[in-house]
Amino acid sequence: MDLVQPGIMSRIVDDGVLGLGNGGAGDLHLILVLGLQMIALVLFGGLCGSLNNVFVHLSGQNIGKSSVSERPMTSSSRPSSVSW
Repeated sequence: MDLVQPGIMSRIVDDGVLGLGNGGAGDLHLILVLGLQMIALVLFGGLCGSLNNVFVHLSGQNIGKSSVSERPMTSSSRPSSVSW
């Protein structure tokens, strides 16, 4: 995502603002379309980041459950009691 946005920005400036691709006339429609594409990419990236956090949380919880239930606690694996 981060590598696509500079290319979109260069197209906005070169073709949309400066009009290098169409004889020096700017293209407002191109600016709007590419701007909306950038907003869509940002929303998609945010969604992927949030889903990543959800899946990491779920997998961490499942790993913790499986390791505790498979290994019973013995006297040697109990945490030592610390008195203050």
